[in-house]
Amino acid sequence: MAKRSPSQNQVSPVAIMAGATLVLLLVGIFNSIEIVQPGNVGIVVRLGEAQPNPPDEGIHFVIPFITHVHKLNIKIQKAEVKTAAASNDLQVVNAVIVVNYRVDKKEAVKLFREIGINYLETVIEPAIQEAFKADAAKYTAEELITERATVSLEMRESISNRLQTFGVVVDAVSITDFDFSPEFNAAVEAKVTATQRALQAEEELKRYRFEAQQKVETAKGEAEAILEKAKAEAEALGMKQEYATMELIWLTAVEKWDGILPTHMFGAPPVPVFDTKE
Repeated sequence: MAKRSPSQNQVSPVAIMAGATLVLLLVGIFNSIEIVQPGNVGIVVRLGEAQPNPPDEGIHFVIPFITHVHKLNIKIQKAEVKTAAASNDLQVVNAVIVVNYRVDKKEAVKLFREIGINYLETVIEPAIQEAFKADAAKYTAEELITERATVSLEMRESISNRLQTFGVVVDAVSITDFDFSPEFNAAVEAKVTATQRALQAEEELKRYRFEAQQKVETAKGEAEAILEKAKAEAEALGMKQEYATMELIWLTAVEKWDGILPTHMFGAPPVPVFDTKE
């Protein structure tokens, strides 16, 4: 069997260079393609410097090895923060705050330069906690419950003022939960019970008043009816007295006479000829 010469066992330097060049070329082509997904914006960093014009969604070609593209989410996102504060009447209030926010595309590069990609933990969550503590101190614990919508609107304004400097837009703020001390909860329950009993007593009083008024109206009606009847009888009697003459009396006696003449004119007691009694 023929032996190979040393030159035949060695790889040609030209082949090595060609292979390395091909590998570098493939890697360069791969690194020169950046894809920005929908709802994101690309932050182009070239030689450590963020470029001012971020590319939109789609495929983009960049200079490999010296350029890198960071993807920044500009869709509406949700931040849910558990926090605590003291109310105006010094009650400890635990709450869950939900904030819907988004990054303004025009301010994306500024946000990346000043905060980075961890802006949620760095600025958004602290802003929510600070806003809740400041706004909760304006209300009593009971008002925080009854005026929840108003408190949410004030918190939205407070959080927006804190985050607009960083290019973060606040779309909505919701207070999804309130939790107070057991003593305060017991006091609220007692107050609700007392209020319900007071309302029930008020309804009972209204019913009693209505029934009493009905009885008064009934008695009033009966009294008026009796009065009208008495007036009518009095008027009738007056008319009789006004027109009572001897002729009328004799006419009445004749109308009531049965037509039978007395059998004797004398006796004891005497019998009247006509009976004029009604």
